Amino acid sequence: MDRRLSKPERSRKVRRGESFPLDLREGFPLNDSRLEPRSRSRRRESALILCLKSKQVRRLTSAATRFTGRAGVRARAALKGTRSARPCLQWIVLFGFFVVAVQSQPIPKLTSVSPEWIQRGTTSVVTLEGENLSEVTGFIFSGEGGLTATNAPPPAYSANLESSRGGIVPGEDDERKLRVSVTVAPEAQLGARELRAVTATGVSEPVIVNVDFLSQITEREPNNDTNHAQLVELPVAINGVIRESAESDFFRFKAQKAQRLIFDVYAFRSGSPLDSSLALLDADGKELVRSEDVNGLDSLIDFTVPHDGEYFLQIRDFRYQGAKDFKYRIVAGELPCLDGIFPLGGQRGKSVEVSLRGRNLDALSKMKLKVEPTAPMGQQEIRARTAKGYSNPVLFDVGGLAEFTETEPNNALTNANAVTLPVVINGRINGEKDVDQFKFKVEKDQTFIFEVEASRFGSPLDAVLYLTDAKGKVIQQNDDTVGADARIEQRFSEAGEYVIRIRDLLERNGEDFAYRLVVRPPKPDFTVSFFPDTPRLYRDSYTVVGVEVQRQAGFDGAVEARLENVPAGVTAEPLLVPPDSTVSPMIVLHASEVAPLGRHLIKLAASGVIDGQRVNHEGRPEANGRAVREAFLTVLDKPPFTLEPVTLSARTEQDQSTAVEVAVRRFEGFLGEIQVTAEGFSSGKEPLTRNVELKPVTVRATDGRATLNLKAKLDSETGTRLILFKGEAKAEGQTVVQYSRAIPLTVDPFPFTLANSLPRLAITALPPDRKSAASEAEFSVKANRRGWFTDDIRLKVEGVPEGIVINSTNITRGASEAAYRIVASDKAPAGKEVSLTIIGSADVNGRSYQFRAPPLKVTINAPASENGSDQAAEKTASAK
Repeated sequence: MDRRLSKPERSRKVRRGESFPLDLREGFPLNDSRLEPRSRSRRRESALILCLKSKQVRRLTSAATRFTGRAGVRARAALKGTRSARPCLQWIVLFGFFVVAVQSQPIPKLTSVSPEWIQRGTTSVVTLEGENLSEVTGFIFSGEGGLTATNAPPPAYSANLESSRGGIVPGEDDERKLRVSVTVAPEAQLGARELRAVTATGVSEPVIVNVDFLSQITEREPNNDTNHAQLVELPVAINGVIRESAESDFFRFKAQKAQRLIFDVYAFRSGSPLDSSLALLDADGKELVRSEDVNGLDSLIDFTVPHDGEYFLQIRDFRYQGAKDFKYRIVAGELPCLDGIFPLGGQRGKSVEVSLRGRNLDALSKMKLKVEPTAPMGQQEIRARTAKGYSNPVLFDVGGLAEFTETEPNNALTNANAVTLPVVINGRINGEKDVDQFKFKVEKDQTFIFEVEASRFGSPLDAVLYLTDAKGKVIQQNDDTVGADARIEQRFSEAGEYVIRIRDLLERNGEDFAYRLVVRPPKPDFTVSFFPDTPRLYRDSYTVVGVEVQRQAGFDGAVEARLENVPAGVTAEPLLVPPDSTVSPMIVLHASEVAPLGRHLIKLAASGVIDGQRVNHEGRPEANGRAVREAFLTVLDKPPFTLEPVTLSARTEQDQSTAVEVAVRRFEGFLGEIQVTAEGFSSGKEPLTRNVELKPVTVRATDGRATLNLKAKLDSETGTRLILFKGEAKAEGQTVVQYSRAIPLTVDPFPFTLANSLPRLAITALPPDRKSAASEAEFSVKANRRGWFTDDIRLKVEGVPEGIVINSTNITRGASEAAYRIVASDKAPAGKEVSLTIIGSADVNGRSYQFRAPPLKVTINAPASENGSDQAAEKTASAK
């Protein structure tokens, strides 16, 4: 058998450092140790050797001449080829390679992970997809630990090559995929974790991996009919994709008589567009049962095995559609399955007895739960556990108010349950035309919120709320304020007894129509988020973290925000968000020249005063507008350039411009172009450009400064905000972004604006002896005075042609409008359209302001003929 390369491959010439495809012929001995794939580290070493042998070594000459002492002697000796050259040369190249590589490495980005589920107590290989993944050196998992990860070796090649002199290794397909070996401890907590990739230059955004107790199987094509069904062993979790239209995936399994098997599909509930149709078939392919739309659009089969043997499981899209995002997950086996629990929550620090409904629960129908005083508030997942394993998760709410469970009958005013507010009422709409009613007493001028929590727990209840007086007269009703959950807020002008009533909109009912009705007074509060979740900061440089305050129930106090866990050498001044601020403020970070390099977990602490008490909240990090669990600051070595504001503060008015200047400082001979712009925020997270017009400026190698022109829009928000200069450049083939320290930009209101009452009008050019209203027209100019301005506004009209007469007028002190009258004579340019512009001016505090109203379009018509021949005669005369 011929083991040689083909002729084109034998004769090909390859440049150093070049990767190239190679066709491997059959016949290589697979047990030849020389053909083992090299490790990732070995490949990097080979690349470094190639770099040593290439012309790139010459670039280190100037760097070596800058070394001093023994290092300089050895460096220069290395480049001259003396006896000490080899170890010195390796040292120089390694040092230079490290510095350049670290500075030029791009930031890793993650877009997906596959598979998304991993089994507890095992080691699995997952594939990360994204960008810039070739230099990933570590991984971070959120949560309480129990998960670790390392770079996985590349898949085994069926054949390989080894070069005779080294330096030629198998090349990776691209930098968009990375194989990762994930080890999950046996005691690791079940549920979702965030996974991030780490390089020397930053931390990626997270992707979600889920820890499960079941064995995980990925569907393997072809499996599109019973003849090619994929064999699986129950219990198991099957992860697959319906990739094409009309595709079906088949799985084959063995089962024993009397087993109660659960097949639970997760697609719709996980955000997949798949509308599943799930079927069980016997060994002959005969359909035994089919399921659709049990949990939303997700299928669920509860099957008792009639006899020992093999069976088939088929899944497809109900509409026979398919695509790469039509993902599904099937939990299959003799497993416990929870249909629901009641009540849906409990009070922190108290015990609650929960009833369970489901299948394979081994007679477990009730369970007493103790909610610890330190249990986190809000929703969390709970599972039932039997000898067969864990059930599917259901949501359970931890609250801080007293709990009350409804007692039937309570369908009428006469038997309404009495409750004391504030309270959380647990109930079920369970019975034909069931209505639950609860009576309570309030004091005059008390305000309460009545909020149903049902659909957010997966309950099918579409609640309707009625607030009535003691006689049943409806005061207020509501449906679907938050999804399918109703909400009423009422201020009671009179003390007394009232009733709150709840039912299903369509009068449906059942054990699963559970709800929590939370009744509480409005509580002023706030939450805080910050972004990005992965800021990067160079030594001796600046960066920013944006902060957004969400105010609730009328909270109007100031909020203090500060970053915690920042390393020594990094400063982040605390931020005070004033009560009336609508702009997302920024925390400016600065790193000294000795700040420790690497990543650092950071948090944001926020505090405010509510009802005389200081309230503390932890800020929630966000990645691209999505809430995440953790945030990381990466400190990098000195950048190739920095920015320093020359203008220390800026001020302008609406519809006016101001110039700001920034100095550029370059390092290490960096001569690349730098694009400089300004950044900041408008209301909320709106960019600065929502209110300010600006164009980036390109700073060339010979320039040391940049001047930006900032023009506040006419409708710009007024007040003071922080802005920064942002510089962006290419260095070593990668994008480097730098920020300056912040400066204040103040936008003052323009004293007035003008607007015409009409956008256009028409008049007719007539001689003085022809009296007609057609030669006249009227319109007005209206002034919008801003703030304190009430003085006169002087007006003039620009663009008036010959033959048009328009009166002069002004808008007097305190007035808001001026009238104009236009008269056209026979000298006006008939048949044309002209633009008239009203210009207003006023003097304020020794400064003259001028505003141009939008142009008024005036159409000048020719006069109509007095008899049929007049116009023709005029044309003839004109021609002569």
